[in-house]
Amino acid sequence: MADINIEPSELGLELALEQFRLPDDVAAGLGDLYGTTPPDTAAAWVEMLRDRKHESDGEPPSVADLCTTDDGAHAFVGEDRSQSYICVLDPLVVPFLTDMPGTVRSTTPERGTTVEITLGPAGVEYSHPDAVVSLGVADEVDCASCTSIEETYEHTCPYIHVFEDEAEYETWAAETDAATTSVPVETGVALAGGLAENLFGLAS
Repeated sequence: MADINIEPSELGLELALEQFRLPDDVAAGLGDLYGTTPPDTAAAWVEMLRDRKHESDGEPPSVADLCTTDDGAHAFVGEDRSQSYICVLDPLVVPFLTDMPGTVRSTTPERGTTVEITLGPAGVEYSHPDAVVSLGVADEVDCASCTSIEETYEHTCPYIHVFEDEAEYETWAAETDAATTSVPVETGVALAGGLAENLFGLAS
């Protein structure tokens, strides 16, 4: 079987993490969560994640660290793999880490709409072009003494979702005890590609 090579740059999904700026409230929440200076960019956030993982077990992040679950709102469905996750960035990372084409199928938090994002070497298809992806961190957290990366995930994964459109996100955000922001779905997929390259190093 030929190499598939699903790479962000080949799909027009290049995103410079050092130029992806986090809103002040989200950055402050992440700083509280990790007990560090608030990360002003996604690149600084990646460094925090990598450092916490190394402190936890001395190992770099890998596919095994993705937040799998039996009944998550987000799933990756491929030819030989089907798995659900708590955080939508995790299934979005899978095609880049494994070179496995597939569809990320998400149920939105407010309307219960199914949003699909299909990734393959030929491109990306969106069932809802106006969809947005949220990023967030729980209010008033202090996890500087957490002993595992999983404990820190508990304060962020529940706030990373796909929404049918910005209006649905705004309704959800107004009722959520967290600092959140939203980005266009294309940016969310590009962010996943950036995480694959910079956090996981495209390790399979």
